[in-house]
Amino acid sequence: MSDLSPRRLALGVAAIWALAAAILLAVARHRIAQLGMWDPDDFLRLQQVRDWLGGQSFFDVTQYRIDPPHGVPMHWSRIVDLPIAGLILLLQPLLGAAAAERVAACAVPLITLAGSLAAVALVTARLADRRAALLAAALAATAPMILFHDLPLRIDHHGWQTMLGLFTVAACFDRDPRRGGIAGGIAAALWLAISLEALPMVIAIALLLGLRGLWRGGEPRLRAFAGTLGIASLALFAVFHGRAAWSQYWCDAVSPAWFGPLIVTPLVAAIGLRIAAQRGPAARVAALGIAAALGVALLAATAPACLAGPFGTLDPVSRRFWYDNVLEGLPVWRQPADNAAMLLGFPLVGLAGTLLAWRGARTAAEARDWLTMLAILGAAFAVSLLVQRASGFAHGCALPGAGWLLARLLGAIGRWRSMPGRVLGSAAALLALSPIGAIAAGGLVVDRAGPEAGKAGAPSHFCLAPCTSLEALAHLPRSTILTGLDLTPRLLVATPHSYAGSGHHRDPQAIRRVILTFTGPPEAARRVMAAHGMAYVLIDPTGTETGIYAGAAPNGLMAALVAGKAPAWLVPVPLAGSTLKLWRRIP
Repeated sequence: MSDLSPRRLALGVAAIWALAAAILLAVARHRIAQLGMWDPDDFLRLQQVRDWLGGQSFFDVTQYRIDPPHGVPMHWSRIVDLPIAGLILLLQPLLGAAAAERVAACAVPLITLAGSLAAVALVTARLADRRAALLAAALAATAPMILFHDLPLRIDHHGWQTMLGLFTVAACFDRDPRRGGIAGGIAAALWLAISLEALPMVIAIALLLGLRGLWRGGEPRLRAFAGTLGIASLALFAVFHGRAAWSQYWCDAVSPAWFGPLIVTPLVAAIGLRIAAQRGPAARVAALGIAAALGVALLAATAPACLAGPFGTLDPVSRRFWYDNVLEGLPVWRQPADNAAMLLGFPLVGLAGTLLAWRGARTAAEARDWLTMLAILGAAFAVSLLVQRASGFAHGCALPGAGWLLARLLGAIGRWRSMPGRVLGSAAALLALSPIGAIAAGGLVVDRAGPEAGKAGAPSHFCLAPCTSLEALAHLPRSTILTGLDLTPRLLVATPHSYAGSGHHRDPQAIRRVILTFTGPPEAARRVMAAHGMAYVLIDPTGTETGIYAGAAPNGLMAALVAGKAPAWLVPVPLAGSTLKLWRRIP
C-alpha cells in the first residue's frame, strides 16, 4: 500500500481519537455522574482548582484544609490547572458549577490523549512513514498505561507528562534542526515545570543530542534545544511563581535549587557550543563538560539535600506505612506479577521493532535516527522499571518501533494469495504486536506461575469511587477530622471539613502524625487529637490503609475501632447511607 497523505494521516488519527474517547466516556459514565475520580490526586487537583477559582492566589497552591492552620504547600503546577479552570469558567454560566466541573474534568484528559496520539504519529512519520504512523496511533489507543492516565476525570498531571515527553521526542527528529531544537526545548521545559519526574528523561535526551552534537551535523539542534530549555525554564518559573518562590529551595519541583541544572547548564552549553563551533570535537566536549559541572556544582552548593531526591529525607515510619504502599511509585520488582507483566511486555515489542528498523535502515541518516530512538526507548524503559508511573511514557516510546514492525508485517501478509489467510494473518499480527497482546501473553505467564503469582502486594482498595454517601458527613458542623491519608482528598471535595493529613510529602509531620495516631495506643491518640483540635475520627473499615494500620498495631487505635472496641472517649456518630464509621471525641 502506498503511503498516506498528511491530510489522511491527520484525519485517521482524529478518527482513532474520537473512537477511543467515546469508549472511555462510556467506560467512565457512572463515575462521571457521581464525580467518582480514579485516584486521590485527581480529587486534590479539583480542590486546588476550586480554591483558586474561589479566591486563593494564583501563586499559592497551599491546601489549607489539610493539617490546619498552616496547611500543606503543594508542589503542583498551575499549568495543569489552567485548562480545567478555563473550561469551568466558560461553561459554568451555561451548565452550572457541578456540570461544568464534570465536563472540564472529562474534556482535559481527552485533550491530552489527543496530544499523545498526535505526538506518537508525528514521531513515527518522521522515523518511518505515515502508514506506520497511523498504525502506531491505533496501537496507542489500545495501550492501558497511556489510556489510564487520560481517562475522563483523570485530571492529575501524568497524562500531560506522557504527551509533553512524546512531543520532546518528536522534536529530536524534525528535519529542520533549529526548529526541532526550539520545539524540543519548549516541550521539555513544560514537561519539567509540570513535574520534576521528567528530569531523568530530559537528561537522557540531552545526552543523546550531546553525543550527536559532537559531530557538526547535530550541533545546531543541540544548541537550539539547550538555549531554549534554559530560557523557557526561567520564563515558566517567573510566570507561574510569585516573589516568595524565588527564595524557596524545594527539591520536588522546579525551584531556585534546580536553577543550576535546568537554567545555567543548558544556557552555558548553548553559549559554549557556539564558541567551540570551529574548534573540533574536543572543544565541544569541554564546553558540554563545563556546563554540566557548573549545574551540578550550583545544585550541590545551594541545595545539597536535593542530591538525594525528593523522598530522600522521608522518615522510616512514613516510608513504611505510606510511600512503600503506593504502587505507582514502586519499581517493577515490587509490583504484583500481573502489573509487572503489563509494564514489561509492550516495551519489549517496541524494542524489537526499533532494533529491526535500525538494522533495516536504507540510509545513514535513517539508521542514526532509529538508533537515537532505540536509545531513548531504552532509557525510558529503564526509568519505568524503577518507577511504575513512568511506564506511560515508556509505552509511548515503544509505539514507533511497534508501528514500523506492524506495517512491515501487514505489508508481507497483504501479498498472500488467500483472502481468509490475509484476514486472519492481519488480525493475528495486530493482536500480537499490540499492548493488549503483550498483556495477554504476560497473563499467560502469570497464570502458569500459579494462582498466587498475580497477588503480590497489598490490594489497592479505598473508598474513592462513589461507593458510599458522604451527605451526612458534609452536613456536620465544620471540624477537623482524623482520617486515613488516602481518604482525605475525596473528603476535601465532598465536605467542608478540614483533615489531619494526606499522602502528599511536603507535610511529612502530618503524615507521620496520622500514622502514629492510628497505630499508637488509644490514650496517646486522645492527646494528639486534643492538641491539634481534631473533633472526629473517621475510617473506612474495609480500606487498604485501615488494614495496614490495624495489622501492624493490634493494640493501636485503628485496630480497636475496626474490632468495634472504641475507647470510652469516642462516641459513635451515625452516618446514614454510608459505609464509613465516625466517632466524636469527648473533650
